[in-house]
Amino acid sequence: MHNKPLKISCLISVWLIISLFISCGGPSSPRVNQGQLLDSLSEQIRLSKQPKKAIPQLQQLIKENQTDSSILSRAYFYLSYCLLKNKQDSASFEVAKKALNILPLSEKNGAQAATNFYWMGYLEQKKAQYYAATYYYTQAAYLIDAGNLKLSFPKSSGFILLWASQLNSFNNRQDLSNRFARKMLFLLKKDTSMLAKDLSISANLLLSLGYLDQKGMANDSVRFYLNQATEIKKKTKLARIDYNYYISKAKIFYEGKALDSALYYQLKAYKADTSNAFMAYNNLLGIYVNKHQLSKARVAEREVTKRLSQSDADNYLMYLENKIAFAIVRGDNKKAQSSFEEYVQKKNEREENENRKAANEISSLYKTVQKDQQIGALNKNIGKITGQLELNRLWLAVIILFSGLLFAIILLLFLDRRRKKLITENKQVSDLNIKLELEQRLLRSQMDPHFIFNCLASIRALVRQEKTQETLTYLDHFSVLMREKLTAGNQRNIDLKSEVDFLENYLKLQQMRMPGKFDYVFELDHEVASMFDEIEIPAMLLQPFIENSILHGFKNISYKGHIHVSMAINKEVLKIIINDNGVGLDTTDKPTHTSRATQIVTERIQHLQTEGLGEASLSMNSRVDAPGTIVTLRIPV
Repeated sequence: MHNKPLKISCLISVWLIISLFISCGGPSSPRVNQGQLLDSLSEQIRLSKQPKKAIPQLQQLIKENQTDSSILSRAYFYLSYCLLKNKQDSASFEVAKKALNILPLSEKNGAQAATNFYWMGYLEQKKAQYYAATYYYTQAAYLIDAGNLKLSFPKSSGFILLWASQLNSFNNRQDLSNRFARKMLFLLKKDTSMLAKDLSISANLLLSLGYLDQKGMANDSVRFYLNQATEIKKKTKLARIDYNYYISKAKIFYEGKALDSALYYQLKAYKADTSNAFMAYNNLLGIYVNKHQLSKARVAEREVTKRLSQSDADNYLMYLENKIAFAIVRGDNKKAQSSFEEYVQKKNEREENENRKAANEISSLYKTVQKDQQIGALNKNIGKITGQLELNRLWLAVIILFSGLLFAIILLLFLDRRRKKLITENKQVSDLNIKLELEQRLLRSQMDPHFIFNCLASIRALVRQEKTQETLTYLDHFSVLMREKLTAGNQRNIDLKSEVDFLENYLKLQQMRMPGKFDYVFELDHEVASMFDEIEIPAMLLQPFIENSILHGFKNISYKGHIHVSMAINKEVLKIIINDNGVGLDTTDKPTHTSRATQIVTERIQHLQTEGLGEASLSMNSRVDAPGTIVTLRIPV
């Protein structure tokens, strides 16, 4: 009976929507359906390893929809992507141009436009049309910069800005290169993923090289951005960035005439990536010539000469420059003259080729831009006509809206009542959350009085016995434990390393209080150990269970106790197992404080589940094969 008003309201809403669609001319209904179909297809394409399977559906959708330019542009883009994955490069390029040209003028500054420009740049880059690629990447980067757009498919905004920065730097447009690199750092500022850190290192290296002059590291901007890249690299230990990092430092030191440092980083760059031996030995040749180490320069020159087939036009010109400098240093003027003549000839040939290529690409771009402007003007005229038609339909829509006003008021009243009910329920959940948080903080801020008194009594006993070294050791552990306890008092989460350090201090104090009573061991798998100080868990989560094992599990045993704590990560879930060989749960009489602490931890795990982290769990069981207790916690990280 309670659902009847809701069903009636839903029927009224459906009737109103259908009436509005009919009054506005009808074609909007297929638009919604086709938009939903495209959304479904796009999600399949993103997740599928064989996107070519979506090609027939996209072609059918395009054939059926020739009126909605926004949907058509998206459909053409996804079709181009699928065709490229199916190794139909030419067809992919033609479809990509349609995706860009058909986009409505009103949406030329949005995310889809930026995606289309990037995709055209990517396809031009695959064809080695670097001037055209630079143009399209730059247009995409302009849109990302202006709107703070955060794209995700087929590449993120960070990647697009990175490539735009690199290509503009290659084409000597350093102001644009620096601008896009700085924007990349801005968008990645709050992103803690490994990919974001990788991109941030690349952006800082680009900026460092972008401000490079003959001062080298003495240039404040060069030093600032290089230090930024160094700091991120130290924290992440990304091996895949090593080559770019070392080669950038080598170039900076070389320009600043710090040749020893340049040589050091050039050798490290070659060690990090030996695939481009030509460039490595060519750079070494330039460094050895400047250092006047002629014998080493001669060896480097021989190695470069063996690999001339690996060079392109730009690299070969660099080789000739080093060859000329080496001949001059040796006093071989004849070889220097002949090398210089070859350099002039090769440089002129390269410039002619580049100018010819640039002219062809720019001409093609001009035609594309001109055509885009014509299409934009046509879309604008269509927009005016469409607007007039919409105005004519407006009066009919107003009449229908008034006819459904009473039903809408009833629906709004019903929704308002539901909203108030949801607010009340949310407030109750919020109050429970605050209560759990306060109890958790109270648990963190107080230390077991008996434990503190026992520690002080142990210290007094050691002092009376004049055991100075043992007293100092005990005091050191006790002071560290109390400091960490107070520090964690106001923190909701704490990194795993700090939590384990706290537990080890606590266990050492308990061992000193109860010599020979128990031992312990922490076992971490490789992945946990590699991210030890990056994983965060709720503070003071494990201490109550350790305390139960010592004070209650080992209370009446005649053998030596043992605590084993293991930690492992599986599918982004941290699994912690606390295993002891005490009396077990069935015979352990837990005091009130310990029960309350365990209850708070249990409620904290339940609250993590309500926050959407359903993988969070806690279980406590007696061991089946031997005396003892097993506590298992699963915490998403």
